[in-house]
Amino acid sequence: MNISRRQFLDNCAKISSMVFGSCLFTNEIAEGFMKLSATERPQIIFIQSQCCTGCSISATYGNEDDFINFITNIVRLQVHPNLSFSQGHTYLKTIEETVASGPFYLVCEGSVPAGMKEACIFNDEPMYDYLHKLMKKAAAIVASGTCACYGGIPASNQNVTGAISMEAYMKRTGVNKPLIKIPGCPINPDRLMGTVAYIVATGKIPELVKGVPKKYYPDLIHNQCGRYQAFNQGHYTKNFEREKLNCLLKNGCRGPVTYSDCPTRRWNGKVSVCIESNAPCIGCVHPEFPFKTALYLEEESFKDLTWSEMKKMMEK
Repeated sequence: MNISRRQFLDNCAKISSMVFGSCLFTNEIAEGFMKLSATERPQIIFIQSQCCTGCSISATYGNEDDFINFITNIVRLQVHPNLSFSQGHTYLKTIEETVASGPFYLVCEGSVPAGMKEACIFNDEPMYDYLHKLMKKAAAIVASGTCACYGGIPASNQNVTGAISMEAYMKRTGVNKPLIKIPGCPINPDRLMGTVAYIVATGKIPELVKGVPKKYYPDLIHNQCGRYQAFNQGHYTKNFEREKLNCLLKNGCRGPVTYSDCPTRRWNGKVSVCIESNAPCIGCVHPEFPFKTALYLEEESFKDLTWSEMKKMMEK
């Protein structure tokens, strides 16, 4: 597809804005794509272990960029369990050819059953063993979704499969490769596509904080929330049907303990986000999700606190 210079720079500005929140890196990203124009687009292999496929489904509903444009113009999506036309031996052959043909990025979705290897079989062998072969040859690894980043739901409640995160798996098996974690249950598509696009364009790993891109998880959801003013005024939701602008903290919202840009990035073409839909945040990007306690913050912790006491608690 041919585009004008103006369109090209406009797209680079959008990527810069999506990844960094400003257009300051437009020229750097443009230079990166110019270098890539003389070479082949980088190859991507998606692999799924213990998961519900929700992150892959979510990835196709991009806000800033169209997923089809992403996989046809920015990267070469060689293999995906849900999107590949080939199946069976042809599917496996495509993976082998991609691995053998040169550098590729491995996007991992789901956790790894370390305590019951037979719980997830791929190519007639445990995913636990097969995954190691792919990771050893990957240029970098992206953990897509909370299950891949931290274990998530498959690792919760003493799951008998012994599910572990990609990071834990890499430490166990001695894989020493760059790892970028994109938590979310499911992921926000911008975070996945933006991270991969940045790596492709610049050849660098984005700035990480505890393994996650700082740009996408910069501050507590509570501090960016559209209902923050209601919190400051001590207005809390008591009736979900009638009160749709009040603070949801006393309803168990985990926004005060969860780092993410959800309130500003939003979902489904920027239509909405959980809190705007009058649902308390469940902290799906939090390392401890889905938590050992109740899904929402325990009401007993704050239901009898005054506004000033609540504010002091949030400022700690």
